[in-house]
Parts: sequence; structure tokens; C-alpha cells
Amino acid sequence: MKNCYTTLSEEILSIAKCEGDSTLLRRQLFYIRQSKLEKSLDTNDLRKTFWINIYNAFYHIISKETVDSDIIFTLKRIKIARSLLSLNDIEHGILRKNKFKMGFGYVTNPFYSDFIKALAVKELDYRIHFALKSICLKNLTIDYYDSDIINEQLQKITKKIIKSETHFDINLKSITTSKFLFSYHRDFGGLRSIKKLLQTTLEKDIKGYTL
Repeated sequence: MKNCYTTLSEEILSIAKCEGDSTLLRRQLFYIRQSKLEKSLDTNDLRKTFWINIYNAFYHIISKETVDSDIIFTLKRIKIARSLLSLNDIEHGILRKNKFKMGFGYVTNPFYSDFIKALAVKELDYRIHFALKSICLKNLTIDYYDSDIINEQLQKITKKIIKSETHFDINLKSITTSKFLFSYHRDFGGLRSIKKLLQTTLEKDIKGYTL
């Protein structure tokens, strides 16, 4: 049986992508009880699914409503369970499990609200970075994230972005890849783990190459 809250997140995202009116569905989000949301989203997969979909949906909604692109991520326009959130709150507080935006993923932010702390993922999954990055991709094959297959979906989008954004300089023996891997390198386990991720994903021997 499908989770009602992840289903709601899927519906809002689908409408947002079509630039439709999701007012009624967003009203449902606002009047959800926090206790029910916590109880229903009782696994990491359910939480990742719900919050990635909500993030993607409100990125489209806020982008459409806001001329100044510099403030899209900080505007507290997302109303859930009578709490106001920004895209940054969802990304760094919930999906990155209470981390500061700065600090390469090493520093926990103790100042997030009780709501954010209660609804944060139980364990950080580095692949969420690729899911959020994919908002700007053209020809995206994932319409929304589904908790039943989210691991396969995250693997797919991770591989797609790594393949499209990683380049090798054979002469210099160097690798250039997505900047966010370095900005949040602790989320990935450190630079050595990033290099291993690239090697595994690309199925390429990169011994001797530097990032």
C-alpha cells in the first residue's frame, strides 16, 4: 500500500512541473499533523522520497513566483505541518541531517528547529546531492521519486550526472567533476571515497589521477 504522504509529494511535483495549480494539495501539506508525518515517514527511504519530491516541487513553484534567483533557496515559502521551511532547510537540515551549508559536511548545525530535527533523515545518503542537482537537467527520465524503487532511481541519477560531468586530462593525469562533490566532500566520505565512487561508476582505472 502506497504511503499517503509520499503520494501527495509525487502529485505536487507532477503538477509543479506542468506549471499547474497545486494550491489545494499544498493546503493539505500545511494542515498535516507533525506527529502523523513523523509516524508515517518511519523509514529512511520514505523520508528521502517525500523530501526530495517536495524540494523539487517547491523549486519549480518558487522559481516561477520569484524574479530574484539569488534568494530562491532562502525564502521560507514551504508550509508543512504548520511550519515554514526554505529549500535550504530541506536540503541541509533534513536531507543532509542537520548540517551547515558551509563547512564541507563536517559541521552539524544545532540551531535547526525541532520540526527539522524530528523529520530529518535517519542516515545521510550522499546520492541526494545528485537528486537535487538533477532539477536543472534536461531530458530527465525520473518524473518523481517512488519509495519502492528509490534506491534504483538514486543510483540511476548518480551515474547519469557523474558520466556527464566528469572529464579526464590524460596529459596532466587530472580529473574534473561536479563542484558539489568537493563542497560537501565529507558527505561522500572524503576525497578518497569520491575518487573511488568515480572509478566504480565509470568503470575506469583512475590510479595515478588527481582530483
